[in-house]
Amino acid sequence: MLRANVVADLRLSSELADTQWDAFLRSSTRGHIQQSSGWARAKASGGWEPVRRGILAKDGALRGGFQLLIRSTALGRIGYVYKGPVLVDENEEDVATVATMLEKATEECRLRALVVQPPDESRLDQALLNRRRFLPNQIIKTISATLVIDLSEGLDVVQRRMRRSTRAEVRQATERGMRVRLGDRRDIPAFFALMKATCERQNTKPAPGRSQDIEAMWDAFSPDGAVQLFIAESNEKAVAGLMCFSFGKRVVAWKRGWSGECAERNPNQLTTFQAVRWAIEREFQFFDFDAVDRGIAQAILAGGRLTEAQRKSRHFINLAFGARPVLLPASILYIPTLWGRTAYRAMAMLRHSVGASQTRAR
Repeated sequence: MLRANVVADLRLSSELADTQWDAFLRSSTRGHIQQSSGWARAKASGGWEPVRRGILAKDGALRGGFQLLIRSTALGRIGYVYKGPVLVDENEEDVATVATMLEKATEECRLRALVVQPPDESRLDQALLNRRRFLPNQIIKTISATLVIDLSEGLDVVQRRMRRSTRAEVRQATERGMRVRLGDRRDIPAFFALMKATCERQNTKPAPGRSQDIEAMWDAFSPDGAVQLFIAESNEKAVAGLMCFSFGKRVVAWKRGWSGECAERNPNQLTTFQAVRWAIEREFQFFDFDAVDRGIAQAILAGGRLTEAQRKSRHFINLAFGARPVLLPASILYIPTLWGRTAYRAMAMLRHSVGASQTRAR
């Protein structure tokens, strides 16, 4: 039952630009750039279609809602709500309303399944799992932890919280001739080459997989100054880069790359530090590294020691900047059909059995 001053807006919205929705996100502590209409514009080049639903008060103000991105796959149309739904107040009534809206959007858009990962530090995951047809996501990989620096106390405090060795490395990088500049669209091919070089060393593939996809991101966010590309150079040659998005009170470190050269000049440490300083100078409150291994985050939060493998992981360098680990809400699947839920449970059980047998074999 909805409160008297709240109505659900059941109209589908598929506009690539939605200023009202973006303004609401910026005003919310749970608002994230990946729920913004700019993100929808950037993803449109890859075949993604946006749909938005909102909970409106009778005075027309948004109380919450979500942006759903849809893509056709070999299994049919799949939808994603990443960092959403976003609610002003996660009270029982609004949570029930937005859950019903998720269900109706899935059915009206003829989706085989909907993947939902609620905003950081949200409690929506547990509320949704208490409803029929919402299941724990055991198949599709999503980011489950991140690292966040609180910038509100200024650069001096942030520097004091950094590892002493990292402060020295940042200073040495400048002394040894490393420089960091803000890049533009023309730097994206070089930045993508740095990403590819990093992925080759890690035996993975870059995501996005094309330079054109990064250019689409740039085109969607650069008019508002919401995308920044930090390029570390030695003798005018780009050796490392970091692309960030700024939205609301948060700067998100989205993608980085490194050629593998000039390790003694600490290009990655300097690039990250300059991005953090840039965010502080513009009075952002948080710097979000976007992802960290969940095992590392859990170990730190429990006060334990990291294993040697964890200390050698690609996430370890970010710990040097005094960031706090944040465990993210669990991602959830909504599958509207009984046969779909049955097939999913069977697939999840099979994957679990295979994983357990591989573990025993080791």
